[in-house]
Amino acid sequence: MKLQQLTLVALLTLAITACKKDDPVTPTPSDPTPTTAAVKVNYTFVNGTSAFDPNVTFDDGQGNAVRITKLKFYSHDMHLTDDDDNTVAEFHDDIVLVDALNATNEFELGTMTPGHVHNVAFELGLDSASSYGYPDQMTAPAPLDDNDMTWSWNTAAGRMFVKFEGFVDANGNNTMDMGEMFQYHSIGAAMMPMHAHMHIHGDIAAGSTFNIALKVNVLALVNGLNLSGMFHDDGAENQQLLQNLMVATTPL
Repeated sequence: MKLQQLTLVALLTLAITACKKDDPVTPTPSDPTPTTAAVKVNYTFVNGTSAFDPNVTFDDGQGNAVRITKLKFYSHDMHLTDDDDNTVAEFHDDIVLVDALNATNEFELGTMTPGHVHNVAFELGLDSASSYGYPDQMTAPAPLDDNDMTWSWNTAAGRMFVKFEGFVDANGNNTMDMGEMFQYHSIGAAMMPMHAHMHIHGDIAAGSTFNIALKVNVLALVNGLNLSGMFHDDGAENQQLLQNLMVATTPL
């Protein structure tokens, strides 16, 4: 009797198993075909044909040994055009804060439709809304919230376009004395963004990354600058610095 019951249970189990349908297999979704390309900008600092090293002094072209201890600047409004000067990408609201002492200065800007890039233009510095907006640094969006680029005691003065500091061995004693510091803080109502443009060609395919590679040559930056004082304003010295920065910035 028990044998018959066990046999019946086994047969029922087989019948149920045979009738049970396999679980449906969910198809793995395929990656969508990309329709845009990513756009980045990357700044590299050089000293002539060598990499820039903030711990190394260099000749400013006037026979003075110079060491840069700080070099930061804002840039915005990257604009890309093709051979016919048609806009292929524009990042008007993207602001970057470039810092020569950072290990890297790579910034993601967004995406663009695939095509050919012939010319890249951008502004060095800030527009008025970004310079004077958000006087409360705690509420300012990055990178405008960098306290090092404004005066904490007078945020109504706006933000610095460029902050450039260092030492110059003016007396030639091979020592960077405290009395030989220079400071450029480019700030004030007379500071206007400097328009830079350059030919950077690229055929940009969907799914790729277009890297706008720029270099800043500190030799060109200090060329003709007065490195014997402190200029915290929007005067002629800081206007010259911004002009030099534009000249010093070229395709890598």
